[in-house]
Formats: sequence, C-alpha cells, structure tokens
Amino acid sequence: MDTITHTLVGGLIAKAIDEEKIGSWGTVSGLAMGAFPDGDFILGLFNHQFYLQYHRDFTHSLLLIPFYALFFSWLFTKISKRPSLWSFYKICLPVLISHVFLDLLTSYGTMILSPLSKQRFSWDLVFIIDLIVSGIVSLPLLASLFLSGRIRWICRGTLIGLGVYILFCWFQHQEALREVRDFTNGLKEEIIQIAALPQPGSPFRWSLYVETKTHVFQGFVDLKKKNLPIHPSTSAPFFERLNSLYYPSGRVPFQSIEKLPNSPWVQKALATEGVQFYYWFARFPVVKSVESTDGRYRIDFMDLRFFLPGIRLPFVYCVEFDDLGRIRSEGFVKHRSTL
Repeated sequence: MDTITHTLVGGLIAKAIDEEKIGSWGTVSGLAMGAFPDGDFILGLFNHQFYLQYHRDFTHSLLLIPFYALFFSWLFTKISKRPSLWSFYKICLPVLISHVFLDLLTSYGTMILSPLSKQRFSWDLVFIIDLIVSGIVSLPLLASLFLSGRIRWICRGTLIGLGVYILFCWFQHQEALREVRDFTNGLKEEIIQIAALPQPGSPFRWSLYVETKTHVFQGFVDLKKKNLPIHPSTSAPFFERLNSLYYPSGRVPFQSIEKLPNSPWVQKALATEGVQFYYWFARFPVVKSVESTDGRYRIDFMDLRFFLPGIRLPFVYCVEFDDLGRIRSEGFVKHRSTL
C-alpha cells in the first residue's frame, strides 16, 4: 500500500481510539507510525538492488513491531511532555500492525518474520495503490475538520467499512482463482503454482497466472465485463490501452511464456549472484530475451507479476557477458553497473 494511505490509516486509528490523556498528540503519533515502516525507502538512495532486498523487511517485521511501538511511545512522551507511555503505546502498536496488514493485502511481498526468515508473504487482494481504500480512509479525516463530538464513532465505522471492502476483494479474488483453475483443467503439464493478482483501477480486474515446469501462462480478466475488448493503437490514451487488456470471465486468452530458453548463456547467468537474488525477489521470473552483438551476450530477465503487455515492464534484470564468459555489466536495466 502507498505511504500516504498508510499515514491516513494511522490517523484514522488514532482518532478511533481517541486517547484523552494525550489529546491531539494521539493523532500525531498515529500519522507518524502509519508512515514509519516505509522509511526504508532511504535504502534506495544508496543502491536499487539493496532497496529491493530490504524493503518491507525489518521495518515490517511482526516480531520487531512491539519494540518499535515501545520505543516511539517513549519518544512521544518526551517530545509531548505527557508522561503517559501506555496511552501512546495503545496507538503506536495497532497503527504499526495495520501498516503490515495493509501491505500483506498486496502482491509485492512482506517479510513479516524478519530477521528469522526472509520469506515474503502476500495475500494478493488489493493493488498497491487502491483509490477506493484511500477514499474510504480520507473522508472521516476530512470530516474531523468540521465535526468533533462524533468523530471517534465515525472513524470506528470507517474502519469497519474498510474491513467490508477488503472482504469484498477477497470474494473477487476467489472468483478470479476459479477462472485460473478452469484454465488448468485443460493443461496436461504439472502445475507448480497458480495466482490471481490485483490490478489497478478496479477490484474486478485481475492478472491470472499458471506456472508449470517449463512455462508461465498469463491472462487478464475483468469479472464485471461482458463484451470482448477492442484493441486500440499503441498511440491510444493510457486508460484505453489498459482497458483493452481485460477479458470477460470465461473468455480469457492465456499467453504462454517460456521460462528458460535452451541457451548456455542463460545457464551461465542463472549461476550469478545477481540473478539468484532476482529469482528470490521475483514471483514469476522468465527470460525476456537473449541477444548477441559484437561478441557480447545479453540476457534479460523479467517478473511477469509486474508485466502489463504494451504498457508496463518494470524490474527487468540484465546480465551481459563477453565471448570469454566474463561479466561485462549486470543489474536492473536503469541501474546497471559496468565491470
């Protein structure tokens, strides 16, 4: 979830608790704790790969959050000069937990057991920027500028409403997974994993995945759509091109992408430390391309989790060798280092 929404949820929870002993400092602490775990963005200033490796790591650990809450509660008592540690802790702890919970709803992956485990958990229910979620949590905060007496109950009701929306997304996710399972019924290959990942703009839109030993199958569904999409030109507006990706339920064409082409250079790239890290980060990694030019061999890897055909292709990792097999450059496409 985006940091602004996290911050708003923090303020919402603080106002719902409405701890009288600390007054407006409760809202301040809620807003600050809502944003705190995303402070790991600073890592990106040093190294892009370092950021991907540690984003949603130790600042998002459920094992460490009680200690973060205790430290910041102590800090707020010093700053506010209101010696009520428990009053701040009652806000800091649930707000920090809410941050991790909201991130788990997305498909990016969150290391909630850090530092004991680097496994990334995701529930695949909500897109990382969901304007419906942002709208739900922002309205009562705006209302608090004009209302005071009942704002606590309005905020509590809003949190219940947010829970209802998340439950609605879960039901849509189950429908999307049913679409995937229907497709797998026609496959004779061994299935490694399936997934339905939330898409931007609508809780009815999902990207669908089936991974086998040799291929990843990808499709796009809009559970509310009735008619087949019309495919616009590449110069058409963004939202027109985006809408054309999604097919109605039961009529989704799945594209087959080979995971690993038969190439010795691909095998050599897979043995590098950088690509091994990429395969830890990626969820549906495949070889995008293998190219050779003037004695250089370049292998590009992509994660289909983030791939929108003709629209978006982030997190592409490249390794380039010379004809003697030495690495000449490697890294994410916009952040490659030359050796």
